[in-house]
Amino acid sequence: MAQNLNLVNAVAAKRLVAGLLDIVPVVIAWMIFYGINLATLQSSSYLSSSDLISEMATSSMVVSVFVLAYAVAIWGWEASTGKTPGNLALGLRTSDEDGFAPGWGKVFIRRLLVWVSGIVPIVGPVIMLLSNLWDPNHQRQGWHDKAARTLVVDVNQGRNPITTGGLFGPSAFAPGGMTAPGQPGHPGNLSTERQWPALNPDLAAGPITGIPGRTPTNATDAGTAAAAEAPVAPAAEPTPAAGTAPGQPAVGAPAGAPAASSSAAPVLDEAAAAAEDEAGHTQLRTPASAPAATGARLRCDDGQVLALATTALLGRNPAAQDGEEVADLFNIADMGRSVSKTHLHLAADSSGVWVTDRNSTNGSGITGSDGTRRPLAAGQAQHAGHGDTVHFGDRSFVVGPA
Repeated sequence: MAQNLNLVNAVAAKRLVAGLLDIVPVVIAWMIFYGINLATLQSSSYLSSSDLISEMATSSMVVSVFVLAYAVAIWGWEASTGKTPGNLALGLRTSDEDGFAPGWGKVFIRRLLVWVSGIVPIVGPVIMLLSNLWDPNHQRQGWHDKAARTLVVDVNQGRNPITTGGLFGPSAFAPGGMTAPGQPGHPGNLSTERQWPALNPDLAAGPITGIPGRTPTNATDAGTAAAAEAPVAPAAEPTPAAGTAPGQPAVGAPAGAPAASSSAAPVLDEAAAAAEDEAGHTQLRTPASAPAATGARLRCDDGQVLALATTALLGRNPAAQDGEEVADLFNIADMGRSVSKTHLHLAADSSGVWVTDRNSTNGSGITGSDGTRRPLAAGQAQHAGHGDTVHFGDRSFVVGPA
């Protein structure tokens, strides 16, 4: 079965039930405490006042220690794995806004707010746990999640981001995987700029030169690889001109100039041309009227910044078609499922971006600086200039200069 690479937002009902299940052990502990105290009070005629107080204090201490130990254990479990008893039972996970384990601080904040809401017994915590219903961003976050900057995802319906590379984890399933920690594009990087999928270090270091098992990523690399690996004919020994001693430069040649080879250049040119023919052609091209690509920055509605160097596919988990060549794949987290797997083809130029809808389910459009919104017809490239807003599904980004 293919893995669902999309994240699925946990519905309010599951969040509420999971929260209630988390406090079941605490409720049981206090019920036992009150039962013991009730039995003690009923037998108080046989106990002195000091014995009665001692027994009640002991039972209270035991229950308090249990509740504290349970709270710390759940705190640490959720902080490191996103799991709680309720989350585990309902198939939910708590993560930070980048899709990684939330950590002790964030879990403390969200749970503290739930407990503080208990000032209004029962109703307060229930409203807090259901508060994601009033979040306009696809009900992603409750009030306590917004304060703690956390998410709650349904791993039975979608991907578990904590174990698959974070919010943008689908890039981990693409050839080359993700970049190393601390490098641009890694999910753990504090920078808001990400490019997906990242290249392997050997590809980033320079052109491909005969790495075993390595397939060139585009026609340029293919030509470079073929040229580097093609046999080069040895340079022909120049024939000395009349009156020139053997081993001396030809008459009229600069002193120290090497003998020219007339056969190496044709071999390289033919190998590069053959490799480009075999690499195939991109199915979607930048329109002929577009100037040479100079790059652009795409600022998404959630604050994420995408650096578009030349061409890219954008979607929940974009993938190129057979024979299609693009430089980047931009994975967009869409917990409302309004964005298609491969939603847009993007091609940068000096004044903006050429945008092509890839026959998406929920469509695309461009809003210009005058506020006029024009829909994108599938398969037809339209230009979005700097400052224009591109809409795709329920998501959007603003085009800016590189």
